[in-house]
Amino acid sequence: MIDYQVLRSRRKTLSLQVRFGQVFVRAPLYLDEQFINSFIKKKEAWLQAKIIEQNQTTNLCCDFTQGSKLFLFGRLVSLNIVFTSSVKKTTVYLSPLIEDKQKLVVDFPTSSLQKLADKSKLIIAVKKRIESYLKEQAQHIIQPRVEHYAQLTQLMPTAIKIRQYRARWGSCNNRGELSFNYLLMMLPMNVIDYVIVHELCHLRHLNHSKHFWQLVAQHFPDFIEAKQWIKSNQSALHWRAPEQ
Repeated sequence: MIDYQVLRSRRKTLSLQVRFGQVFVRAPLYLDEQFINSFIKKKEAWLQAKIIEQNQTTNLCCDFTQGSKLFLFGRLVSLNIVFTSSVKKTTVYLSPLIEDKQKLVVDFPTSSLQKLADKSKLIIAVKKRIESYLKEQAQHIIQPRVEHYAQLTQLMPTAIKIRQYRARWGSCNNRGELSFNYLLMMLPMNVIDYVIVHELCHLRHLNHSKHFWQLVAQHFPDFIEAKQWIKSNQSALHWRAPEQ
């Protein structure tokens, strides 16, 4: 029997989620354990395949150590952590593309060597610098892309916000405000555009009904391919580092 963790809430349906090789069951408060066990057994083959798939791609999850991999605009880049005497503050930048390979460089001043000698402190510092870098990129990219597609769709948000979500790429509320995850910068530009159109369409349909998906398809015909890219690379699109 597969090990799993039950997360109960006021939800009305039962769902399964596999994250980092672990199985989570999201269940209504009233659902008994026997029913959940039976459901897990029926899905056992699918769950085993999913666990194997995620374990095989674990090495793609960025752990913010030297040489670890992460996606940036859909390209898998290597993390290069350096200490340089010529910089006074930490900088993050992309190295030139050489033989179809690229590095994301986190350049610390040598004056911080002693402070970051502990591995866990260095990981946290690298994670923070990369988050700041992604936020800056998101501020430059998302706002004009939203404005572009708002004009095309004639769906106008009341506000655009950039933040980090743990389990979603964007959101729309009933006040017409759109929020976008700055980790979108890990995705290819066309997939970022899909997420933007997706959230804009929620301004008309605050659900995932047939009419909603018809509207998405009208303005972004390749939405199925974009969704598939996210699904195929999901295991490598999570932060995996200790929090401060």
